[in-house]
Amino acid sequence: MATEESKFPKFADGDVIIILSGNRSYHLHSGVLRRNSTTFAKMLDEDHAATLSSKAKKEGVTTRFRLDLNGVGGNQPGRFVRRDVDSNGRTPGNVSLMDVDNGKVVKEVYKHYDNLFRAFYNEKPDLDDTNIATVLNDCVGLIDVAENIGSISIISESVDIALLRQGQVLFRSIAANAIAWSDLSFRVRSPSIFKEALIHLVGQWTRLSQTERDAINPEISKICQRKHDELNLMKQAIEIRILGHYPGVVQRQALSNPGRMSYSNDIYMWMVLSLFRHWFSQSICEQRNFLCKDGGATLYRQIGEGGYAYLDRKTLEGFHTYFPMSGKGMSVLENHLSVYKQELKPFVSELLTHRSQLDIVKEPVPYLTCCVIEKPDYPWNKERVQNAAAGDTVPNRKRQYDETSLDGEDDEEMLANMSKIVVYGDKGKARA
Repeated sequence: MATEESKFPKFADGDVIIILSGNRSYHLHSGVLRRNSTTFAKMLDEDHAATLSSKAKKEGVTTRFRLDLNGVGGNQPGRFVRRDVDSNGRTPGNVSLMDVDNGKVVKEVYKHYDNLFRAFYNEKPDLDDTNIATVLNDCVGLIDVAENIGSISIISESVDIALLRQGQVLFRSIAANAIAWSDLSFRVRSPSIFKEALIHLVGQWTRLSQTERDAINPEISKICQRKHDELNLMKQAIEIRILGHYPGVVQRQALSNPGRMSYSNDIYMWMVLSLFRHWFSQSICEQRNFLCKDGGATLYRQIGEGGYAYLDRKTLEGFHTYFPMSGKGMSVLENHLSVYKQELKPFVSELLTHRSQLDIVKEPVPYLTCCVIEKPDYPWNKERVQNAAAGDTVPNRKRQYDETSLDGEDDEEMLANMSKIVVYGDKGKARA
């Protein structure tokens, strides 16, 4: 009989009684509670345990602790108070009656604590995943009570899974309100949601007002600023490489002793080079590059798309107004321009890498989603703390710039070296 009744929420051998309300109680194990809650680890110290009499033990009494939940109201998760337990496993004296449900709608906070206690015993929390609003309500409530007793790590995975089941609905919500989601993912320590939120935050960092930035958790804001600075450095380096790129066809070997005729054969490609650099330099002067509100997304996407995404036929018609040529000449120039555009695509491929889980084909965003977020970037990750202590505050920079940067270089030195490599190295070929 005792074996049949020994299950959640009332275990026959449980030594802790938890009272949430007049008719909501639990009989759980102190060992389980201590392992899963920093608050309970202190409250259920053996020094505070009741010493049961031989008679009580023979009668099957196991209760050595009692915890009552007080102060529940509004959005407050309340606080647990330890009550004295005598040698008979009972609470002596008059203890004020807890809130009684009396058939009313059960307070949500009780449901959240019930889900949390279930998680202590590896049982699946009852989260309403009807839609994003209901599951978010349950998840936030569960996070609140878990934070209240120091049990966030216990429910992180359950909350993560419940939210991720919403699929694109969740990712659209994150893109629309990345600040709120970054805070929630930080609280629950969700790597997937934190990564998703930061990709969107960093992507639209230049679009955020100071008020919006002030609303971001300070530690998260530092990470976003660092990632934004890293990307800007990367963008500057890429722009230098693009401006300094010479097609392989126009380059010559010194030993071949090329003459004027040799260079004149490539006049169309030199015209293409002049035309492109005019257009790209003008784009930079108009701050359509990394200084733009969209972080240069439109400009880099044009280069990545190639074709008629920029310097199209209408633009070429304007060019030929000042530099007229035969129909065949115009066709040759356009073909050479197409070849040159194709060579430029690899330069921006890293910037156009989509690392968010949002379906940007159906839900396009006006900023880049290429930010790399890795484990050392998670604020709760000890590895990040160790890296910071060792002086490695930019763990991704070496990976991103290993083609050009040298250990010990500052940003200006790196950019200077980048320009040299672009103009004179690899015969103008871009590395992926």
